[in-house]
Amino acid sequence: MKHFLIAFVLFCTWLYFGVRYYECKVKNLCEIATTSEVSEPPKVVEKKPVVKPLTYLPFTITKNSEAIVIADSLLNPLQTYFDYLNTNQKQEMVVTSFFNKAENGTIALKRSEAVKEALSNFGLNPDRIVMQTTQKDFEFSEQTNQYDKGFAYKFQTMSEERIEAIDKGIASKVLYAGFGSKTFKPDNTLNAYAIELKNYLAKHPTKHVEIIGHTDSNGEAEANKWFGQQRAKSVMNYFVSQGIAAEKLTISSKGETDPIAPNTTKEGQRLNRRIEINVTN
Repeated sequence: MKHFLIAFVLFCTWLYFGVRYYECKVKNLCEIATTSEVSEPPKVVEKKPVVKPLTYLPFTITKNSEAIVIADSLLNPLQTYFDYLNTNQKQEMVVTSFFNKAENGTIALKRSEAVKEALSNFGLNPDRIVMQTTQKDFEFSEQTNQYDKGFAYKFQTMSEERIEAIDKGIASKVLYAGFGSKTFKPDNTLNAYAIELKNYLAKHPTKHVEIIGHTDSNGEAEANKWFGQQRAKSVMNYFVSQGIAAEKLTISSKGETDPIAPNTTKEGQRLNRRIEINVTN
């Protein structure tokens, strides 16, 4: 019996190791799973802010001078800014006038006023042009004493407060350009204002527009009243052609009876030849 038990134990031991050998060596069922390596989280690389290059207006400045010169090599170089502001009614143009360490801020301020006047004369709404000055490290050309990157600009969205202030200017407007003669000449100023007025009326559908013609005192008073009426009518027709409803518009003329400057000078006469726009409820 004793020998039987020893034989039985040896048989079981052989059977166990035989099965394990078959499972592990033949069938490869006994591979020990290895612990996967834990990778370190990727390092966060701090991104540096992208600095946009400055964009410059096509004006040249001269050393120790307040004068500006617009680039004459381009066809209508200001048209791009005019088109952009008219297409984007909630945008304004911010212009920076530079001066170097040999100058002072006053000369940059005078130059910025000249640039704003040039932009306004082209037809851009001066209320949507913001001017500022800052010192910059640059040198004027030794040959010409000029520098062609004296004015940088950018467009930005206006705040609601700014838009409300602009709207007040639209609701009460005086137009001069194109009314120096007895014939009607629509120009960029009138074109830009028509777009702004149309946008304003869309926001205030109950309002109406009164168009009043004015003249200088040259000629007969009765004739001047007629000329003022015709100019107001021409502006009304132009507004209608730009998509403003005719029923929103009324016209009248004050002729020479309401001057805002003396008629004794050419400049005074020019100021008196005007169209006055009033938006009412």
